[in-house]
This record gives sequence, C-alpha cells and structure tokens, in this order.
Amino acid sequence: MSGTNRPNTTLTRRSFLKAAGATAGTMGIAGAAGMLAADDWLAPTEAYAEPEERVAYTYHQAHCRGHCMLKCTVRDGRLCLIQPNDKAKEGLQTVCLKGLSEIQHVYSAERIQTPLKRVGERGANEFVAISWDEAMSYFAENVRKCWDAYGKQSVFVSIAMESEVASELGKLLSASMDTVGGIDVGYANGLAPIYGGAKRSGPLGAVSAFNGVTDWMNCKTLLFVGMNFIESSLTQTKPFFDAKDAGMHAIAIDPHYSTTATKCDEWIPIEPGTDAALFLGMITQVLDNGWYDEAYVSAHTSLPFLVSQADGSLLRDHAVDPAAAAPEDGAANPFLVWDDEAQAARPAADVESPALEGTFTVDGETYTTVLSLLKKNQQSYDTVWASKVTGIPADAIESLAERYATGGPACIAVGYGGNDKYGNADIAGHAAGLLAAITGNIGRAGGGVGYPGFGYGSAGLGAWPLAEDMKPSTLAVPAFELPYVDSPVKCFIGVGDQIQQRFADLNKLDEWVQGLDFIVYADVYHSTGAQYADLVLPICSRFESDEALGGVRSNKGQVMLRQQVLEPLFESKTDFAFERELARALGIDASLPKTNEERIVRMLDTAKDAKVAGITLEELQANQGVLPYRAPSAVPFSDGKVPTASGRFDVYFPDLVKFDQALPAYEAPEETGADSKLRDRFPLQLCQMRTRFHIHNQFCDAEWIRQYSTAALHLNPADMEQRGLSNGDTVEAFNDRGSFACPVVGDESVRPGSARIFEGEWSKFMNAGNIQNVTNPGISDRGRALLNGPVIPYNDTLVEVKKA
Repeated sequence: MSGTNRPNTTLTRRSFLKAAGATAGTMGIAGAAGMLAADDWLAPTEAYAEPEERVAYTYHQAHCRGHCMLKCTVRDGRLCLIQPNDKAKEGLQTVCLKGLSEIQHVYSAERIQTPLKRVGERGANEFVAISWDEAMSYFAENVRKCWDAYGKQSVFVSIAMESEVASELGKLLSASMDTVGGIDVGYANGLAPIYGGAKRSGPLGAVSAFNGVTDWMNCKTLLFVGMNFIESSLTQTKPFFDAKDAGMHAIAIDPHYSTTATKCDEWIPIEPGTDAALFLGMITQVLDNGWYDEAYVSAHTSLPFLVSQADGSLLRDHAVDPAAAAPEDGAANPFLVWDDEAQAARPAADVESPALEGTFTVDGETYTTVLSLLKKNQQSYDTVWASKVTGIPADAIESLAERYATGGPACIAVGYGGNDKYGNADIAGHAAGLLAAITGNIGRAGGGVGYPGFGYGSAGLGAWPLAEDMKPSTLAVPAFELPYVDSPVKCFIGVGDQIQQRFADLNKLDEWVQGLDFIVYADVYHSTGAQYADLVLPICSRFESDEALGGVRSNKGQVMLRQQVLEPLFESKTDFAFERELARALGIDASLPKTNEERIVRMLDTAKDAKVAGITLEELQANQGVLPYRAPSAVPFSDGKVPTASGRFDVYFPDLVKFDQALPAYEAPEETGADSKLRDRFPLQLCQMRTRFHIHNQFCDAEWIRQYSTAALHLNPADMEQRGLSNGDTVEAFNDRGSFACPVVGDESVRPGSARIFEGEWSKFMNAGNIQNVTNPGISDRGRALLNGPVIPYNDTLVEVKKA
C-alpha cells in the first residue's frame, strides 16, 4: 500500500496538544484545522493496528434519552472508531450519526480550550485567555462580592442536562436554583397529577406513564401526537419497526408531514397547538358510545368520587386542613363515593360497585360524581366542534376514537416539542391522560401515555452526602421570567448553554444580563450563551477524563459506567474536577470526594432499589462497563399502586377549580390561535422542530453533520411563491420582539401558514440574530398554579418572512 495513503501515526497526543495549545485563546483551534482533518490520520482500525491502540467503554448523551453504550477505539491518543457496546442489553446496542460524529466533534474548532476572561462589552464575544488559577481567583473574588453585598441567594446556578456531576454545584454554593424550568413541562403539567408524577426536582422529572418502546410489541394502536419520534429518538426506532411488523397500527398526528409520519400507517394533519381539542373530541365520542371501561373506571380512577356542587371540592371523610404541611392521603382521610346499596356516602375502598353517575345529598349538601361532571363538561366538545378547531374531519376523529378505545391496547406518545411548547399544553396533557384512563390504557401491557424516552424502568443510584448546611434556595420566580421581574439574582452561573435553551425573547434577556454583576459560563463548546459571560470555563467531553473512571448512570434497565477514553484535551476539566476547582476556590471543598472512583463506589454501594442494589464496580468493569438490572421492570402501575392522594388515577384537579380546569376545558393558543389579532401582520406560525442532526443546541458545530444540515428556515412552496422567495435566498423572520436571518428552503412537508426551523441553532451559524429573538415569552394566568410551573410557549409564535 502506498505510503501516501497510510494514516499519520507519528502525531502523538503530546505533540497534538503542543501544537493545538499554541492556538489557544481567542484564535480557537481553527489554526490546527489541518491537523484535525480526519483524512490525514484516520483509517479503519482493522487495517492499521498499532501498538498504542486500546479500547475503552463509555456512555453517550443523556439529553436525547439515548444513553448509548459505546465501544471506543483509541489509536496513538486519538479517538478513531466508535461502535456499539455489544454487552449492552439486547435492543440497546446502538449508536447514531451524532455518536459517530464524535470522532471529529471532540476535536471541534468550537471547543473552549482554556479559561477566558471578558475584555469587551458584555455580549460582544471578546475574551482573553487566562490560566485556571487566574480564573479561580477571579471567580472567588466576584462570587464573594455578591455574597457579601446581597447574600448567597443572589447567586443563581443553572445546570443543563448534559452535566453529570456539577448538578451538586447549587448545593455547594447554597445558591438559588430553578425548580421551574419552563421547558419540557407542558404536557407533564396535565399528565403527571393523574398518576402521581412528582414535581420535577431534576432533569425532566416524572413526566410519563409510559411502558417503554419495547412494550409496543403488545400495542395494537400507537398514536404519535406532535412527536417526530424517528428524528428525535433515532436509536430507539428498532422496537417501533419490530412492533409494526408484529401488527401494531401506527398513526402520526402532526401539523407537518414529518419523518415519523412517513413510517406510520396513517398521517393525520392537525392545526398547530390544538392537540387538546382532538383529545376532547375523542373523549366525547368514547363516552357517548359507551366505549369506556366501566369496571376499570370504577376501581382505578377518581371518576366515581363525589364533588360538591357548591365549590367543586372533593368529598372526603373529614375536612382538609389547608395549613397542614403535607395533605392527608386517601388512607388517613378517604375520598367518598356513593354506595347505592347503603344509600350513603362511604370510603371508595369500601364500596365494590360505587355509583358512577347521579346527584346525591350528604349532610344537607348536594354532590355529584366526577363522571357526571365530565359528561356535562364534554357537551361543548363534540367531534364537529373538534373538527372546526383542529382541521381534522369529524368522521376521522370518530374513527380514531373507536380504534383507540375498542381495538385492543393503545398508546399515546407525545414529545417535548410540538404542542408541549404552548401555554395550553397542560390541558392537552390532562385530556390525553383522561382519555387513557377512561379506556383502561394506563397500567396495561401495550398501553401507556406520555413521553416514550422513559418507561424502561429506571432505578436510582445513591449519592455523595454533602454537609447539612449545603442546601440550595429556590428562585421565587421561574428563571425565564428573570428579565421581566425584580429578583435577588446578581450572579448567574450556567453549566451548558442555558441561555439559548431556556429563555425566549433574547433581546429582552440582553437587557437583563447587562445589569448582572457577574456571569460564568462552563461548557465543552463556545456556543451562543458564552458570549454573555464574564468568565468562560472549558469542560471535557463525555469521552475525556483525568481518571480511569468518569461516571456512572442508571437508565433503560441497565447500570452504565463511563471509562476514560481520552485524557482531557487542552486545558479542559471534567465537570467533577470543575466543581472541585470552584469549591476549592471558595474554601468549601471538604465535603466532596477525593476521586471520581470514590464517588462512583458510593453511588453503587448506597443504591437501595432492588433492581440495582448489589451491583459492584468490579462487576461493571468485568462486563465492559454495563450490567442489566437485577430484576426486570414491570409495566408502570400494573400492580394497581398509584402514588396519588387517592391511590387511583386522579383525573379531577380540585386545585384548578378557580381556573375552570378541574376537568380539561379547551383554550386556544394565545398568539397563534385562529382569532389572533396578530395574524394579519405576522401570518406564519414558527415551530422549532427536533432533528436527528442535533440534540437541542448540541452538535450544531459538528463538521461531519454540518455537511448535511445547516441552519435554514423551511417554508411551504406556496408561502415562498407568495413572498417571491427562491431556495437559498437569505430571509429575515421577524415580529415585534426581534428578528433573525438565515437561508430559506422550500419544503412541501411544512404546513402552509407555518415556518419551521430546527431548534438550537447557534447565533454564529445564522446570517444574523438568533431564533430566540422572536419567540414568545408569555405565560398563562394559571401557569404558577401548575405542578411544574408555567411553560415557555416557544411554538406559540407568529412571524412574517421577507427577503433579507
């Protein structure tokens, strides 16, 4: 073989770092681009097995819910081959193009190579390289200034889901943290209360009564509602196709003809933001035709419970104390139903066949059942009404309801995009959960409702104990409202690009950040949020570690270990080392473990869940870093145990009576609804879509991926013709909040009257501006009363588009 085709094996990690380090700072790694080009050194492992070659095992992204277990080949200090870990559970031996692109991406020109200190105006993206020692002195000086002047609650810590260890940072600093994220909570606000999903206390929280994609083998009808599963959950698609081969009927309900729609048996287009209307129309059809499961409803839901006609409260054994620290559960204070045989109100657990409908008098007060109220509520929501709102023919809604209710186990899969990012998403979630409950499709094989990234059966690991006084405080308002209200926050520490991902209306955000005393940004890549920072800190990729072990996770029915694949590149640090550096600078690091291995062993040894208890580090190491749970995961709630106040599926929300949402009552989207007064000026609904090429704002800079996907606004050809636009034209999308500019692409899969763009694109890859310059920051009146707080209605956004 010609020597010119042989990979360069003389470039060691040491010489690579020496050359790359010369370009650190404001130059970035671009000066070393030729050295990083794969053509110069990358070749199939089988062809050139050098003595320096080794294999390591790790896991990949959590943010996409993939958690792919990877087998990584390293040659002469370079990552050169990524394959699935063949020891992972069957069906989870996966890797997608994003994982494969890491061969190039970990060496990206956008890597933050060294600590950077702002020298220009805030937002101007002008920095100078400094050492870690200088950075930590600068950090400690400014954080202490905020502590002394305003108190510890003035420091706000926001952690992106990519971070694995630094989630303890808020506790260490006793800082303010945001428990109301504003994203990925829309559907959950309506779904989670039904089955006792907890208020989100960490990334995503308990937001799904889903059985897992492998359970689709038991499913007869699957509804993808506003979810482009084939794009957003690429590595989980094999169970979908296996289930289809086994006879599952899949239906995509989406405004756009998505990739997922092309793989389903049916595509039903729907007006954006009207998912709740579809579910309400289906509920009416089920009730009117008697297709609901009466025995299931009677035994497992709150539909037989008695409701006061005076104030909408549920009747219980004794009055609820509103001042109680924790409400009494159904065992201590039972919910009452009507016992026809005894002609009296009695605890639900004591009545085998309670009255499902009727009006009754108890102690001189009039009560009715939740089911009676539901049927009355549904009188406004027949299929003709639903058709007018959704644009779906009434007979199609009726057929869909019949198939879902009577055709065997059925599943509703919703995503964190689409309707989830509307102010009315909680109503859609409530209605979807109610539809599943009345048809008995929660707690049965082949059923389920919610986001399909969960449901494999998770089991928590232990945690490293911190000092008792290391507790974060809670922000008084959602973080995304900080630009609009007075707050104690003076210092913002963001791990990952929280600005790009968690704020709308960035022009307003820019006004807010100018008034802060100190901003710290820590990430792998120099993405949009870094431009606002006073101090930028480089974090390692998932493939790098300064120790033999980098982390441990429990997800998708297996415990996974992250081994060192590469030593840290440039001056980057693991998030564990980053956390230690910040804590040491402030003199509060005594509570932290000395090594990552010490932390990992503790997490394994203190795990209490029987599915993971007893799994040891030695066992994981001996099995390529992955082990299945000790016991299989059951279908959620199949044991009849539901962690709600009543122990049943609570479909009636008494806390929302004052908002007329105790049962789902339809509300149109505020900005994009049919009656919107803005439509004449801004006629296009802007939707930020999920794509297989990104994970939110990650991988936008991955050069191998950018060969196939770059920032573009997608319009229906009819809308382009109306505006005199051609493919490739640079266009400006704008409204009263701001604008952004990028190329336009004609796309027949986009619904007329819509504009579609892949979410997360960095400002530097746009012609001008940022997607979030135009997005809607408003919240509904009931937002703060919801389980997870208000949702940011990103997709409830209207724009106009013109040639730039």
